[in-house]
Amino acid sequence: MHRVLFILFLFAVYAAPGQEVKVRGGFEGDTVRLGLPIRYTVTAQYPSRYQVLFPDSTFNFAPFEFKSKKYVPTKTLNNLSYDSVVYTLVSFEIDSLQILSLPVFQVQKRDSLVYHTDADTVFFSAMVENIPDSLAINQLPLKTNTAYNKVSWILNYPVLLIIGGILLVVAILVWIVFGKRIRKHFVLKRLMKKHNTFITLFDQAVEKLSQTFSPDMAERSITLWKKYMEELSDRPYTKYTSKEIRELEKGELTQALQAVDRMIYARLQPESLSAFEQLKIFTVNRFNQKLQEVKHG
Repeated sequence: MHRVLFILFLFAVYAAPGQEVKVRGGFEGDTVRLGLPIRYTVTAQYPSRYQVLFPDSTFNFAPFEFKSKKYVPTKTLNNLSYDSVVYTLVSFEIDSLQILSLPVFQVQKRDSLVYHTDADTVFFSAMVENIPDSLAINQLPLKTNTAYNKVSWILNYPVLLIIGGILLVVAILVWIVFGKRIRKHFVLKRLMKKHNTFITLFDQAVEKLSQTFSPDMAERSITLWKKYMEELSDRPYTKYTSKEIRELEKGELTQALQAVDRMIYARLQPESLSAFEQLKIFTVNRFNQKLQEVKHG
């Protein structure tokens, strides 16, 4: 801090009216440690009609590395402008003396004039001193620092775009070559799931009907069958009468449907529930036909 005040004092002393550009720079302290930040201040005095630029983050601050910077707002007095920038730098070099001088640029129409600050020096301060040539690792005088040092995360967009493009091309090729098989696999899987669910529910309904007969239970069982046949064949079975279904299936289900109608409308309990077994066998045959159509379609 004393060094910064000294620089500002010198800056004020030389603030007498003049037409030349005057720059000064210096470190805040006299020592630097490996990886720890140190501040470097650059000040400039110049005629207010000039345009002056300071180094930005793209400048090579070797042997230091740029971490951040802070501008002090420009002040103008008697046609003289005063600018100041505080750079925060870090060093990963272990040279005992580390020197830095920064340029300030006066922008002109065809070219720029460059003014350099006087070189300032800091001393490297090692955290571990006088390490013997041979020493057991558990006896090394090491210092640990577990404090979290936040660093900026930079996403490599070009690499990300290349990887994304490759994955997209691979996905398109896979879909072109195997798309039909993939679609068929999911259709078959969906058919099997719906069929197994129907068989389970239908068996449960018929079992309950055999234990306690009622016309309502018989009607719920035939409705369950119609809904599944409607999904399986894409025909509106739920809207068809028994007569229309017999005509549609060319009399194949005549006896079974007539027996079910007697249970529902005549409210007659049959000697057996073979009619529902016939409906189940018919449905399983239609399911197997559908399965083969999808597999070879």
